[in-house]
Amino acid sequence: MRHYYVLNQDPRVREVFEFIQHHRLQVEVHLNRTRFWIAPGGVLTELLLRFSECVHHVDDSVDLATGRPI
Repeated sequence: MRHYYVLNQDPRVREVFEFIQHHRLQVEVHLNRTRFWIAPGGVLTELLLRFSECVHHVDDSVDLATGRPI
């Protein structure tokens, strides 16, 4: 599973939420961002084609608090 997020203040966040609900993705809503997991394949391709400017990949090799490599 790949880990992505969208900022909750993004103008297209509602569209991303609808996509997440439609595809029943695992999701965690936080104050500033919403994280979700998606399997590689057709749905991921659709997500990236539609929302590549507002959906971002979470890099597992970087500490999210500091931005430094683990």
